[in-house]
Amino acid sequence: MDKLTVLVVDDELRMRKLIKDFLIKKEYDILEASDGEEALDIYRENKNKINLILLDVMMPKLDGWSVLRQVRQEDVLLPIIMLTARAEEQDELFGFELGVDEYITKPFSPKILVARVEAILKRTRAKKVILNSCDGIIMNNEARTVTVDRKTCGT
Repeated sequence: MDKLTVLVVDDELRMRKLIKDFLIKKEYDILEASDGEEALDIYRENKNKINLILLDVMMPKLDGWSVLRQVRQEDVLLPIIMLTARAEEQDELFGFELGVDEYITKPFSPKILVARVEAILKRTRAKKVILNSCDGIIMNNEARTVTVDRKTCGT
């Protein structure tokens, strides 16, 4: 099996290095971005190989919320974990409304972060076997359902 690729997006070099070091120990390939614009460029150049995005909220040029919105317009299934110092309940709820899979506040345990990455990837990679997605349309062959813009129709 090919290595799984994680895009780590954070404006703090030390934070990216810490995350990268722990994920490399688990044999993940890592792509890095230091701001939202760079994150979108890297995502679009590598969208077929990125398996998960770790995304900071507060960044220069383009914040994490904007990155999340744009990625979700292109891919509703790609797992995204928000990593942020913003610990307010409304921020976390906003993230889930926009389609984030997990919301982790800083400071955090790198070992727990890796465990969450692995758990999410295990679930989502299993789902991709039976799900096909294109432009907001998701076909679940096993359940015989079609989801269009998050509204499910089925037999």
